[in-house]
Amino acid sequence: MREPTDRRSGDDLVARLVRLEPTGPAGCTEAYKELYQHAHDKALLSDPAGSRWLAAMTAHPSRAVRTIAISALAELRDPAHQTIMVEALSDPDSSVVGSAVRGLTARTVTEVFDQLVALVNRPGRPWSWTRRYATQRIAESAHPQRLMILADALPNADHGGAHDIAHVLARAGDPRVGPALIEHLRSRAPGGCAVAFALGHLRIADATSALINALHTPDNTQAALGALAKIGSDQATPAVQSMLDHPQATVREAALLTLSRLGGPLVVPAALAATDDGDPAVRERAIRVLAEHGDHRAVRRLAAACDGRHVRVALTGLVRLADRSVTPTLLEVLLTTTDRRTRKLAGQALARIGAPPRLPSWQRNPVVRRASAWVIGQCAEARDVHVLTRALQDEDELIRSRAAAALGRLPIAEALAPLTDALNDPRPRVRANAATALGRTGPADLHDRLAAALHDPHPAVRAAATAALRPHPTDSP
Repeated sequence: MREPTDRRSGDDLVARLVRLEPTGPAGCTEAYKELYQHAHDKALLSDPAGSRWLAAMTAHPSRAVRTIAISALAELRDPAHQTIMVEALSDPDSSVVGSAVRGLTARTVTEVFDQLVALVNRPGRPWSWTRRYATQRIAESAHPQRLMILADALPNADHGGAHDIAHVLARAGDPRVGPALIEHLRSRAPGGCAVAFALGHLRIADATSALINALHTPDNTQAALGALAKIGSDQATPAVQSMLDHPQATVREAALLTLSRLGGPLVVPAALAATDDGDPAVRERAIRVLAEHGDHRAVRRLAAACDGRHVRVALTGLVRLADRSVTPTLLEVLLTTTDRRTRKLAGQALARIGAPPRLPSWQRNPVVRRASAWVIGQCAEARDVHVLTRALQDEDELIRSRAAAALGRLPIAEALAPLTDALNDPRPRVRANAATALGRTGPADLHDRLAAALHDPHPAVRAAATAALRPHPTDSP
């Protein structure tokens, strides 16, 4: 790099900016941009002559020039420039000071810590971003009182600053800052939303009363609900329930979620009522709450939801409740759905209830036959042996495999012959399941039945036959 050319180019840009400054921001925008790009050019910053030129510009009468020069040197975080950064902390212009704060090294932060504390507490809108930069540097420091200092600075913070401080305190996880956060929330000062988040994240139980009051501050309502859900105090239940009538759907949904997390006898009635809400998001939340917490009162609502977009959620609740009265609904879902996950959930619910007497096992759709075979297999009884025996002849490999596994749960003589025949199935999965099933049935001539399977060409079949011949823990020695 040729120093005279770069200096002359930079000096020309500085002169142009200074000349245009009296015209106001609109007139000098382009000049400011060009000088900024020149000062932050990597080639200029990497050259000692360029650094010296920037250092000289940090004492320029123009605040815009000083800001650009300080911000460029701040990128380097060079210990040789720390004296310039420290001196710039006393500059009357907030943008210059903010740039200098960002350029301090960790060691310098320790040396000027008191100045940073003063900046965090310095009032005035022009100093907003400088306060936020100072907050960040204090949070990064190793000072033992940094958290309490930031908590005490909350009253002087604007919305963005309070947000930064609250999230720093939340990440730190120190509950000793609770009183300062509670006081800030009670004062209804800016940043209440972030403060409520921090109180919830820290699980400050003493904040329950302040958070209940914050429910009636529009900007803080949802954050307060989220915090109350994390704290989990029963004291909040009545206030949260009152939010279910809020005109905003997002608040009603958040209130329902909070009530769900708080638990108690009010959850199910509230969710049942919310299934008739005019907003689809609230109705979906209600179905989710009923699926998780619902009792017998929720069965009909969950069954009705199986005919809509919330079918998966409703089915998870029906699996848990295992109510026989919804068997027809579950069968309808099993036979008609095209979604694999939905079909699986319907099958799980039927299995929990117990295999119904008219569960279809022969359908054109092999996927439905697979599901039916699985459900029957989970609750197989002696009366199902003929259905499972027929399934062993199905053209679908997975159905034959599931039928073999299900017959192994029936310790009856009628299962032995079809399982022995299944050892000759062309698919190794079916043969392996048949061997395992025979081992569970445990006939006296088990070794003779599995003799050929012990020499099967497929290793999985041989392994299943070998395992089936091992003595079970309950067998006599």
